Amino acid sequence: MSHRWVFAALALTPVAIVLPVHATVYMSAEASCAALFPEAARFDAITLDTTAAQQAALDQALGVTTKPRRVQGWAARDASGKLLGHVLVDEVIGKYELITYAVAFVASGEIKGVEVLAYRESHGQEIRLPSWRGQFVGKKTVAELSFGSGIKGISGATLSCRHVSEGIQRLSVLYTQVIAPR
Repeated sequence: MSHRWVFAALALTPVAIVLPVHATVYMSAEASCAALFPEAARFDAITLDTTAAQQAALDQALGVTTKPRRVQGWAARDASGKLLGHVLVDEVIGKYELITYAVAFVASGEIKGVEVLAYRESHGQEIRLPSWRGQFVGKKTVAELSFGSGIKGISGATLSCRHVSEGIQRLSVLYTQVIAPR
């Protein structure tokens, strides 16, 4: 093989390794707090690490075994310091890539709103539509948040819808079992 062919092959290699990039960051976690609790005067950062007992209770409520992981969040407070609720941020795998989302809970545990912060898949961005995210508002229980019965999917975004719904179920149980009792 002549050196000319080797140089030509090396020159074309970067062209052949073009990966599709569809990642879109729509808002920061801090911006989602302001969007989900516009009436709040301040947000206090919290970090949740579940104990072994809390993790076991979480798995029992969900009916599946999950890996313990740290969840970031914020407590929303009004100008007098009264607790309005919490915003929790989490990530799930869509089909191949991570989807970052934020869920706002009022103090009683019902969901106030959902925001998609970053979507990295090439298809399925429809989960950002207000009509789809609005299905979660006012719901609290695992059954209400169950994909397919309580939460409807979107054709072409089925895995993203399913996995975000399962993630929100997990956060809802985490909220009622760990944050609300505090």
